Amino acid sequence: MSTAATPEAPAEAPKGPVIEILPLGQNLGRVALTLTGQDAIVRFQQELNAHGQQFGRLRQLQQRQQTALTTPEKDALAKILETEVKDFNEKDAIFARRYFSLPLIADRQTALVNTKLRLHAVVNEEEAAKARAARDFKEEDLVVRGERRLLRVADLLSLDAIVMFERFTKELQARRDAFVQLRSMHERATAEEEKKKLKNLLDQAAQALDKGNQEMAQSVGYSITHNYEVEVLESKFVILLNQEEVNTVVGAIQQQQAGQQAAAAAAGAPKTEAPKAEKKAEKKN
Repeated sequence: MSTAATPEAPAEAPKGPVIEILPLGQNLGRVALTLTGQDAIVRFQQELNAHGQQFGRLRQLQQRQQTALTTPEKDALAKILETEVKDFNEKDAIFARRYFSLPLIADRQTALVNTKLRLHAVVNEEEAAKARAARDFKEEDLVVRGERRLLRVADLLSLDAIVMFERFTKELQARRDAFVQLRSMHERATAEEEKKKLKNLLDQAAQALDKGNQEMAQSVGYSITHNYEVEVLESKFVILLNQEEVNTVVGAIQQQQAGQQAAAAAAGAPKTEAPKAEKKAEKKN
């Protein structure tokens, strides 16, 4: 494929004036885009998928043109590519005005990370009436969608809060599964000694489940006895950093912390030990 027919694909991902870094497990991700509202998030996913599929087809055509065995075939594919590249570049310019240029992130690991969630409990008419009677009730907290009544019980407004919530809900589900399994084993047991042993384990599992359920209910209004719906309020499209980029970020953090310590020392403030930069990705609430 000729150079003129190839869409430009810079080696580096797009850079903005402000760099936001998110810890993602053992990785770090640089935020390329912040999306607010579920409709905007869904639209972005649909447009990204469609645009990405066109870019994938374009790359396949490039590969076919490069591996073509005859000159007439190469020339025919070159003409097709010229048209396809022009169409792609026009659409990519529109996509870039809304989001970013796709070739900039095509060869990078990316992820769409939810950073703000709203938790709704699915309630019946009686529960909705009880909620309305509460002194702190706000009309916008109760949403009716078709035949379903959704009561807002919590807003999770940070990635740390979401990670902890997901971790605790998985733990609560595991406790529930253990309780159900032990109850089934207890019901099937025939030997008296075995039934007694299983009953003790079942009581312990029930206590653990009840304790976890109460803690979740008190913290975010979540109970395993209810059905819930999650509304995504904000998502961030991130580019995962490679090791070289991670080293650069860690170095910048260490320099910033050293500068802050030096400034504090010059002002006569007591010296404190800076947290290790690599712990940033493991930060817990």
